[in-house]
Amino acid sequence: MIKKSKKNPVTPAQKERGREFLFSLKILVNVIFALLLFQIFMILPRPDDPELEYYTLSQIFSGNTDKLLVILVGLILTLTYWAQINNQLGNLNRSSGLHASMGIIQMFCLMLYLYFVRFDMEFEGLKVALQMQSVFLALAGFIGVFNWVYARKRKLTSENINDQEEKIMFFKLLPEPCAAIFSLPFAAMGPETWTLSFLIIVPLSYVFGKLGKRR
Repeated sequence: MIKKSKKNPVTPAQKERGREFLFSLKILVNVIFALLLFQIFMILPRPDDPELEYYTLSQIFSGNTDKLLVILVGLILTLTYWAQINNQLGNLNRSSGLHASMGIIQMFCLMLYLYFVRFDMEFEGLKVALQMQSVFLALAGFIGVFNWVYARKRKLTSENINDQEEKIMFFKLLPEPCAAIFSLPFAAMGPETWTLSFLIIVPLSYVFGKLGKRR
């Protein structure tokens, strides 16, 4: 009786399709991030706004401190996720249907995060808007963690990255989504406290960095 292999080897055709998936995913991710960055800057006070009654730049900035803080946090987090995702994709040899689909869902979560940023600004610190920002940032981050674990398990990673580097990458993905979960209860205390709660990223990055370097 012939014993069947538990796992079928990947065929050259599957590898080729995987490389095409990865190429398309890279393009899509960067296009979406470009749109996200554009939308963030569209939140800035518009010169043609009929309600804008300022005459100097200092008046505009002093009168929109809350908005500028939200924009700054959104910009930093968006650029952080952009760097993380591109770092992940740069260390892959190919992708798969599930991996690419989860990557698209991750982008969708980031777009919903930005939607609730705008919602928050329209309704001046609405509690549910702050909570949804935390939720979708956390989802985007943990989907990225899942995708990296899946890529390692399915041998989608490049031959040029070793096990230790893959482990370090895993721990580098954890601070942002963990900080988003941490910020969730602070939404009830107002936008300023909620924003400051994201400073937990600094000690989290240090702790996870140490864990990643352990052999």
